[in-house]
Amino acid sequence: MKQKDKKQPTPYSGRLRAISLPDVDVLDEGRESAHYKTQRAYSKHAESFKEGLELIEGRVSEIHSNYAYIIESGGTYYNATLSGRLKQFLYGSQALAAVGDRIQLDISQAPIYRVEHILPRSNTLSRYAGGSFQKEIVIAANIDQVIITSSWRMPMIKPGLIDRYICIAALEGLKPVVVINKIDLCEYPEDLEEATDYYRRMGYSVILCSTLSGEGMEELRQILKDRDSVFSGQSGTGKSSLINYLEPSLKLPTAEVSSFNEKGKHTTTQATLIPWSFGGHLLDTPGIKTINLHSNAKADIPHVFPGFESFAPHCRFRDCTHSHEADCAVLRALEEDVVPIERYDSYLRIMESL
Repeated sequence: MKQKDKKQPTPYSGRLRAISLPDVDVLDEGRESAHYKTQRAYSKHAESFKEGLELIEGRVSEIHSNYAYIIESGGTYYNATLSGRLKQFLYGSQALAAVGDRIQLDISQAPIYRVEHILPRSNTLSRYAGGSFQKEIVIAANIDQVIITSSWRMPMIKPGLIDRYICIAALEGLKPVVVINKIDLCEYPEDLEEATDYYRRMGYSVILCSTLSGEGMEELRQILKDRDSVFSGQSGTGKSSLINYLEPSLKLPTAEVSSFNEKGKHTTTQATLIPWSFGGHLLDTPGIKTINLHSNAKADIPHVFPGFESFAPHCRFRDCTHSHEADCAVLRALEEDVVPIERYDSYLRIMESL
């Protein structure tokens, strides 16, 4: 064989393993190489070796592209960016910070402000991306209650979506408040009462309201007072109209719902933290057509589905799925018409989706 026909070895381009890496903590002041990124666990994000910082506590009010934030602290708003140190850590969620996050802001280099620490969250409202990995998408953080906004018509009320939101609220330790807007479009009040009766009987707060007639709006105001609330729900249900009624100075944009398919348009394009004039904060979020639960929540759904938390303890088996087991309290309640068949079908759809 001629020398030139021999196969020439290719340079090694893989990862070197038998090398000594420095302690990753010393990289805080320098730009980190991608080779070390897998070493930087989120548990170390609170450690910093920077000097000369002047930190104040604040809260994320808005998030823009390219790690740009608006931070509220003591009634003052700051345009800030995310510290490069925080970008080096591995986060479980899709975004590093969420609206409502409590943070520490460095103001030592004013007018250049940087978010140096993201403080631990008390809770979140999240949805999950599709696919095998189901990456978490945090909608809002550190909130007291979620205002599950639906409408009687235009678009038509979707109790199944309300059920999913109540499950998410229960899993995160949030208080759910069911708000049915546009009740002025209801021709038969008994239909409205029938649609919401189960939620009332199970102890959930249900508010029937209309921005045209003003009915129920004062009751909604009292529930929002001095609490941090997130408005979320299907597009077109009138979240922005409700907010404008309660806080006219905001003048949030609104849009008509299509008369062809009763689908709403996204007038709210990003989540925003807004203080109420009567106390508390509003976390306004874009409308969500579908909201996913994480597959790991499947074992908890039989206990947190609306109303089931009062029946599940009386089931014969602690891991009862309420589908085929003997001495199931939920199936017994279904036979006795305590649980409507529509709500049980909604439960089965959620379980199948996981």
